[in-house]
Amino acid sequence: MLRYLLLLAMALPAFAQTQTLTLTEQPLPELLQLQGLVEARNSATVSAQTSGRVAEVRVDVGDTVAAGDVIVRINSIEQSQALDRANANLAASLANQVQAEGDWQRVSSLVARKLLPKADLDRARSARDNADAAVKAAKAAAATASEQLSYTAIRAPYGGVVSARLVEPGELVQPGTALMSGFDPATLRVHVELPQQLAASARQFGWARVAGKVPTALLFFPTADSLSGTVRLRLALAADTQALPGQWLAVSVKVGEHQGLLVPKDFIVQQGELTLVKMQDGSWRAVRLGGTFGEEVEVLSGLAGGEVIVHG
Repeated sequence: MLRYLLLLAMALPAFAQTQTLTLTEQPLPELLQLQGLVEARNSATVSAQTSGRVAEVRVDVGDTVAAGDVIVRINSIEQSQALDRANANLAASLANQVQAEGDWQRVSSLVARKLLPKADLDRARSARDNADAAVKAAKAAAATASEQLSYTAIRAPYGGVVSARLVEPGELVQPGTALMSGFDPATLRVHVELPQQLAASARQFGWARVAGKVPTALLFFPTADSLSGTVRLRLALAADTQALPGQWLAVSVKVGEHQGLLVPKDFIVQQGELTLVKMQDGSWRAVRLGGTFGEEVEVLSGLAGGEVIVHG
């Protein structure tokens, strides 16, 4: 008696886990499967804008930086000295300007009283104008020297990740020397080429997935490539998409619809080369499968709407 009770207790969970599903046809997307190359909208190589030896490299490949962070420093002795000379020249020019302005006012007063000839006034005016021009030039030189000094601290143009370190401390660099490359992972996107005969349908549905994720934006280019017969589609990646620039990702683009049957994956049993589904009467039915939609798969043949299948 105890043996039969134990067998019954073991059988009860199996009965409890049995599930049935009545199949219903529903609209299913027809998907064009493509491969897209990942790129970053913000991707750049930072170059030197002044000459000198690299004093410090503050970041390495893989480091995350914020916009404005100093990533490389160039020895600034020459630039600092040039700024000091420019500021000293500006101070002297300003003093000379004050002197020339005072002389012009004094001579102007004396000429008005006919105590000096008009030629002296012309000379004073010319000296004043020359002093003004010298101040203007000195200010420009000081601004240039200050700018050159600021170029010795190379800053990240935007927040992102360092992808290449191109210099080491002690190296001599010139304007244009590449120092560091990086990209903003928040601006990743993918390009795919759509056959132009399917581009209109893809644009109409406006549905796509990149590596199974919903893109944040789709941009269909307004022109077609006459050589390849394709239209470019650009997809902005969702923030949680695991991707790197230069990587290829699977892209699905909806180009049509049809009526079909979906069956949960756990209702399907694989027996060798046969794909089987258990029917309500306990028999097994061979089926042919199509595309996968999350945890469900399309049945192309072997089942019909209204039939009941069993799991468990």
